[in-house]
Amino acid sequence: MKKILNIIAAAAVCTFIAMPVSAKSGVDLGYLNSSYKTKLNGSDKSTKGEPMNGFYVGVNNDVRLFAGLSIQPGLYYSYLNSMSSEEGTGFNMTGSYTEHALNIPIHIKYTFSIVPAFGVYVFAGPTLSLGLVASDKLSVSGDLLGQQFNGSVSYNRYSGNVSANGISDDILNNTLNQYLPSERMNRFDVLMGGGIGLDLIKFITVKGGFDYGLMNRFKGDLADTGTLNRMQFYIALGVKF
Repeated sequence: MKKILNIIAAAAVCTFIAMPVSAKSGVDLGYLNSSYKTKLNGSDKSTKGEPMNGFYVGVNNDVRLFAGLSIQPGLYYSYLNSMSSEEGTGFNMTGSYTEHALNIPIHIKYTFSIVPAFGVYVFAGPTLSLGLVASDKLSVSGDLLGQQFNGSVSYNRYSGNVSANGISDDILNNTLNQYLPSERMNRFDVLMGGGIGLDLIKFITVKGGFDYGLMNRFKGDLADTGTLNRMQFYIALGVKF
């Protein structure tokens, strides 16, 4: 898998360096829905996690090869978030999980020209993903262990670090730790996917697609007990120059 990652990274760099002047550049802004699928070793069933919603934005280049065939590399930033709330004995808690990432799709695209100002296209290929932030945050207030408090606790899923603000060690260790995730995650992923889109009035494009992560995102001991894979769906509006 590391060899595949290196090959795709090298291909992305070479593609951008060798980009011809005639390539069409574009900007995309879209809605993103993502979740993780967990499967334990020895089990036939998988569990789908809570959905995350967000957006992505970035640039791409459409390099025509021949006929309707082209290659379309891009560079995108994505933001995802999910929210939860819970009431415990003596406290109220609101939780959020946030991800920030940089993504490099390298898609092969084929366009079917219907009329000069309208076309339908399909695309498929890998996306290289680098996680920047994967953070859980619990905002908690109440009265526990004879202490009144109003603060927050954060957990970094990449480093495993826990930080608290306005929360004593007693409350953190005896009560709130059970609400924090225990897993650590890898930053890197390679997703494979595809989709369909429309070219409108020469410079507007609308597309939708689906990606599935090939790499196990579990890190450390958990990687030996099961797999954690990303699934995501997106729709976007783009402008070509």
